[in-house]
Amino acid sequence: MIEGMRMDLYKARYENFEELLEYCYRVAGTVGLMTTPIMGIAQDAQQSDSEVLNAAVSLGIALQLTNILRDVGEDATQRNRIYLPLDELESFGLRETDIFAGTVDDRWREFMKFQIKRARKYFEIAKQGIGSLDPKVRWAVWGAGMVYGEILDAIEANDYDNLTQRAYVPRWRKFALLPVALVQTLIM
Repeated sequence: MIEGMRMDLYKARYENFEELLEYCYRVAGTVGLMTTPIMGIAQDAQQSDSEVLNAAVSLGIALQLTNILRDVGEDATQRNRIYLPLDELESFGLRETDIFAGTVDDRWREFMKFQIKRARKYFEIAKQGIGSLDPKVRWAVWGAGMVYGEILDAIEANDYDNLTQRAYVPRWRKFALLPVALVQTLIM
């Protein structure tokens, strides 16, 4: 985790997803590894400890990828950081200058669809492990995952403009998601 935070001191660009994944693992996946033993795994867990920990790491990665997608414009203009994989930007015909210029066109929209799909894949992996957590903590963990998943929906609702707009989930919506998360975790 500390090494991930150190990466922010010397690394402002990520050449490919493998590099970004390492960063996400270090700053967020490790949080899942550290908190899962504290929260506890259910006595009747249907998954092995290893599978539950993998799901916890995936949730951390999903949350961090969502943070990155939410903050693209701010990170670029205020911190001169681009966490998005540069090779993937290029494969969609985009450059760093497009980010700094706030260019939201069809290329950017397709690129964001690709990135959001990947983040959602990590949320799906994470969801598979929620039911193996101690029943007392499932609701809180999945509630956080649901709220963050809605940030991705907000990016879509903003027509993928995360360069000049910040996607967020209104407080009322967060509260509305809590009973949904509770019901879902009761049947996991």
